[in-house]
Amino acid sequence: MLRGEAAPTPLAIGDIMLALGDSIAAGIGAPHASEGCMALLAARLRALEPALRLLNLAMPGESSDSLIGEGGQLDRAEAVISAAAAAGERIGPVTLSVGGNDILEAALHGDEVALRRLDVNLTVVLDRLGTALDAAGVDLAEVACVQTVYNPFEALRHGRGPTADELAPRRAARGGFNRVIRALAVRSGVRLADVAGAFRGRAAELTWVCSGDIHPTARGHGVIAGTYVEAGGWDLP
Repeated sequence: MLRGEAAPTPLAIGDIMLALGDSIAAGIGAPHASEGCMALLAARLRALEPALRLLNLAMPGESSDSLIGEGGQLDRAEAVISAAAAAGERIGPVTLSVGGNDILEAALHGDEVALRRLDVNLTVVLDRLGTALDAAGVDLAEVACVQTVYNPFEALRHGRGPTADELAPRRAARGGFNRVIRALAVRSGVRLADVAGAFRGRAAELTWVCSGDIHPTARGHGVIAGTYVEAGGWDLP
């Protein structure tokens, strides 16, 4: 935020925090699911809304393709939003962590196809969430936040641990995936948690990559939660 700019209006906190996405959102890499980034974020937000409940639908291995598949995570999210509205409960915030597995498997389709599919699929995700929330009396832009994807492999450039080719032989050969996520956030009017920026230069510290696992450490999950707090504009103790 530039000097003189007003702080953004905080994202709304309702009765249910809804988390969607992949293994990052599911808390993989943390000592326990209760120490994953979404659980940490919900715990911090309870300083503002003590009764807030976390409903974490995130699934390890989820990509933008599987997220929108029939009977998948997006279908379940729409059902949750509808049921909450019927019960007189409000959804907020809504978080989305997806794209990492698209990057890791990009070579299966080719980078350009993978980039286009991520753009199309995430547009579908946010459009459908927006429609479901609108029917529940909630504006997507008032509750939603998407995150960028960090690069764990930067820590391996200095010969520490396994090679990137050993860990992710089918990964994308080029960048651009975070540009897709950032552009989508702008188009949809949702907040952006720049996890990629927060992890830049710190992959050895914030992930397990030097031990052969690309997921965040406990500290990494804490950094992700803090990035959401900043993006959400919440004034927390």
